[in-house]
Amino acid sequence: MDAISDRVFTETSLESTTNDEPSLLTIILDISPKGWYNIRNSISLQDVAKSLLVFLNGHLSINNSNQVAFIASSPHTSKFLYPHPTNANADSGITKSKISPGMYRQFKNVDEVVLQELDQFVQETSQQLHNATARHSSITGAISMALTYTYRMSILDQSIQTTTAAAINTSTMSSAKQSEVAAASSSTTASTTSATAAVSSSSTSLKSRILIVSANDGDDSINYIPLMNCIFTAQKLKVSIDVAKLGFKNSSYLQQASDATNGVYLHIEDPRGITQVLATAFFIEPSLRPYIILPTNTQVNYKASCFITKKPVDVGFVCSVCLCIMSSIPDDGKCPACSSDFDKRSINELTKIPQVVTKKKRKLEDGTNGKNQTERLVVDS
Repeated sequence: MDAISDRVFTETSLESTTNDEPSLLTIILDISPKGWYNIRNSISLQDVAKSLLVFLNGHLSINNSNQVAFIASSPHTSKFLYPHPTNANADSGITKSKISPGMYRQFKNVDEVVLQELDQFVQETSQQLHNATARHSSITGAISMALTYTYRMSILDQSIQTTTAAAINTSTMSSAKQSEVAAASSSTTASTTSATAAVSSSSTSLKSRILIVSANDGDDSINYIPLMNCIFTAQKLKVSIDVAKLGFKNSSYLQQASDATNGVYLHIEDPRGITQVLATAFFIEPSLRPYIILPTNTQVNYKASCFITKKPVDVGFVCSVCLCIMSSIPDDGKCPACSSDFDKRSINELTKIPQVVTKKKRKLEDGTNGKNQTERLVVDS
């Protein structure tokens, strides 16, 4: 109750917290078969996809300018399910619609395209698993695609804002020239100032966030170095990465991604209530999260992965040039990432075998050691 009665709640005005800024929500669904097979008795992939569609529809219903994107990730590749260039027109009538015809058109377009593309992507993934060996997870590639799409949409949003501001200024100047010269000088200045202020207050950058839904247990299949690059890019773009972790184990790498970008990481132990979790913990916009008490994750394991073996390490070696982490120093004495030569003296100090120091025997007052003194006592007795 003390947190609710804090000054941030009582002294914050309504104008500073409420706005109509457009928001972009990108969902990444990891469909690695091994993870979903482990939780097959709790929930299926289709049920999770339906819950995510409900979550997307809720995001679209908040603001007419909100946008969504859906990316599916498999052990072999990542693919955009929505927006999809070949399915730009969802009302083409090629396939029979499974959605109610009375549904809101924007909801209908998203639901139809996502369901059709997801079914096709699952079939392609199952065929690839039979014909190829297991590979690393492409979750980092999906995050890179989401960040690239976010940056492209932000550039497009800025260009639209610039065009709108120029059109308002042009229309204002043209209307002012039609009036009298004396009155036009004052009215033009006032109208231009008000128009510019309106555009600057209403046109802001696009707010973006990413939600990762994964059931894959373990971090052995995630590439650590590409994931860290994605985290740095998300920090620069101010994109929060939320993680809804299914399965039985936590993912330390995804915990790091969420914690470093001020996102929400939540391990859903009972996936049957995922719809309620999505509508509560992950539905809040990042701009409103400082004013709302959200579930926090204080125990974040910041372990790293070896660049050579791709396995997590607790104690290792770090390159001073590129910060590459290694579980052992290579035989050639060079960094495997940047090919920098290591100092031979430092290598010798780090790899030298610990020496066992022999303890000197304590001498007695008569100059003999303890063993001889003991033997002499035994003989005398």
